[in-house]
Amino acid sequence: MKKLSTQHYFKLIAFLVILSTVPVIITGGLSYWQSSNAIVDYSNDEKKQNIYQIQTNVEQVLRYIDLSTTYFVRSAQTQEFLKEDMNGRSFNDFHKLRKDLNHLQTIETGIEDVILVSLDKRWLINNDGLVHLDNHAYEQINTNYLRIPEKSVWLMEEASQINLPNATKKSCSHYINLVKKLPLLSSQPDGLISVIVPTCELTEIMAQSNDSESFIILDENNQTIAHSNTEYTGEDGYIPNNLFERIDRNELEGQFEYQINNTDFKVSYQTSEYNDWTYLSLVKLSDLHMKSSSIGWLTVLIVSILLILSLCIAFIGSKILYKPVKKLKSVIASSDDGKSVAEKATNEFDLIETHIEKLLNQNHLLEKRVQSQVTQLKQLFMIRLLQGKVTTSELPLKVKSFNYNQDWTGLTVFSLKLDEIDQEKFNKNDQDLILFAINNLIEDLIPSEERFTPVVINDAQSTLVITKCNNQSDYTHIINQKVKLIQTKVMELFHLSVSIGISNRYYELEDSNIAFKESKEALKYRLKMGESSIIFYENLNRRYSSVAPYPTAIKNKIFDAIKLSDKEQALSELSKFFDYLDRNDIHHQQLEIILSRFLYELYELKELLGANVEDFQSTDMITYYQYLNSIEAIHDWLSQQIIIPLIDSIDAKDDSKNKKISDKMIRIIHEDYDKDISLDVIAAELHYNPNYLSSIFQKETGYSFSEYLLRYRLNKAKEWLTTTNMSVKEIAEKLQYNNSQNFIRSFRKMEEITPGKYRAQYKSKEA
Repeated sequence: MKKLSTQHYFKLIAFLVILSTVPVIITGGLSYWQSSNAIVDYSNDEKKQNIYQIQTNVEQVLRYIDLSTTYFVRSAQTQEFLKEDMNGRSFNDFHKLRKDLNHLQTIETGIEDVILVSLDKRWLINNDGLVHLDNHAYEQINTNYLRIPEKSVWLMEEASQINLPNATKKSCSHYINLVKKLPLLSSQPDGLISVIVPTCELTEIMAQSNDSESFIILDENNQTIAHSNTEYTGEDGYIPNNLFERIDRNELEGQFEYQINNTDFKVSYQTSEYNDWTYLSLVKLSDLHMKSSSIGWLTVLIVSILLILSLCIAFIGSKILYKPVKKLKSVIASSDDGKSVAEKATNEFDLIETHIEKLLNQNHLLEKRVQSQVTQLKQLFMIRLLQGKVTTSELPLKVKSFNYNQDWTGLTVFSLKLDEIDQEKFNKNDQDLILFAINNLIEDLIPSEERFTPVVINDAQSTLVITKCNNQSDYTHIINQKVKLIQTKVMELFHLSVSIGISNRYYELEDSNIAFKESKEALKYRLKMGESSIIFYENLNRRYSSVAPYPTAIKNKIFDAIKLSDKEQALSELSKFFDYLDRNDIHHQQLEIILSRFLYELYELKELLGANVEDFQSTDMITYYQYLNSIEAIHDWLSQQIIIPLIDSIDAKDDSKNKKISDKMIRIIHEDYDKDISLDVIAAELHYNPNYLSSIFQKETGYSFSEYLLRYRLNKAKEWLTTTNMSVKEIAEKLQYNNSQNFIRSFRKMEEITPGKYRAQYKSKEA
């Protein structure tokens, strides 16, 4: 035995050494290879992203300048000014025009000068004032700018090439010039506007780049517009023209390698669709490879450390792992029975195996005692099986020990739930007892060789049924017969209706938990299908090709009726709401979303009106409908437990004078929110002091007048963002904001998200 022990011990050491070192070496090599590739790919993507960011920043400035200029020249006032002679009698017009031109330069875009020219009246206005054009200046402007084919164009010009008299051009040697012929929609221009921006401003925008990268902007003729971090590509910052020729203008983006001053660079470029400018990023290949090199050395170090640790663990682990075997062998050999066994055993494992078999034989009596508890063990096993907690290796032993039928070709799980309980015969607290009674009934109705043990899990009874038929139609017929028999017997014995969800057919016991989930999922559709439903999972339409919209119009009518305390109208509109849910093909997930949203908005209305409804005091009650068994039950609960008590509470509160005053103020806000209203205006209309109205409103609603008005307007904005195609600017104007930026700030402050992102998130959820 001594010799055999030593052999197994060294075999164990050798196995652990191989098991621990080989994976470490392979993993280290693969990690280095994968991380190197990942770094290069990440760097390439990072450069593309940097170019895109630079392009976005630059074009945002250019587009904003273009848009602001277009808005200015298309105004009726500007077009009238272009038709006037600018002289001493036109001082007021000249002052207004200068003010508008100066306003164009107040935006933080780096505009150095804005020049407005009327060729018809032969005058020019810019930062330096009004200039009347002589024939030479007129011809220069006509030749250099009016003969350009485009109505609006960005030009790259040196400061000395800008042929506009009196133009300010002091801060930079090169400028980009936005030229627009006026009028914009005329084929015979008689004026123009020029916006001069120094290219130095673009260089400042690109100054965000780091020291290990250089950016270049080229126009459509490969002229350099701006170049950041010129020292990165060499002391002189020179870029060969051959590099620009490598750019494929037919592609919007690309990458290639190029050598400058004996240094290899990775060049990434992206062409703009806005003005055909090309944005380039240059980064040294040595900088990219430096990260991979450091990772390589780090990988070698880590692998070496892991190898040393693995070897140590292998030797120590071998002793630890073999110690129980050695101890078991000693214990068995020292026992009376073990001595006889040890003489016949060829090795220590044979010794242990023989001894364990003997112990198993001795435990036969104990197994018989356990049989008395087999029913509870079966139920526990089935619950674990349906919940996916039984391992694959455990299944054969359990099925055999519980004497389940193993001669079957398919399995199905059906789950049963009670519909409405007869309150005259049963209490809702009796539901568990009823389910256990039904569980026992199913054990009697379905032979044991055709099923596993039925169980009750939470609020449903579930049964795993096994079949031997291969034909799908025969299988469906058999399952349908069984569930109809169960429904009939439950009705006869308990006078209760039940709904049953049936899973797809599966062929492996390991899939029981999937079948269980499908049967539970099928049961959710009973809200639409009504009582005593038999729902096959395979018959459900889970693709949801069409999605019914949220019935906002009906909801608004319900809320209006509640505000007016009109019970009849409120209940009528509520019936239309549920008719809409029943009429449209709405799957259960969307049905839950619509009901949850409706109840949440109803709760907000209750809070807004300051009403008190006993069964609707917290947001937890919003999900109470999930415990109801049909659409009709949800309708009755809403009407009897929420809508009517809510209206009664509002009626009781209407006796208060302050409430009536605050309600009038709320009504005015709801009707005139899109007008320029204020507390003073409402005070004059209601013939009260503004301070008095403010204190009443604050006391009754919990909000100040301005805060309530802001919240109502932003709630309207949220509604328009999700139900209309109105732009953010249109919504801001409709809600009386001076500009869209003020509206965006207010919206972000309250919702912590911009209007655009709010609309995008809503659409993604709807999809």
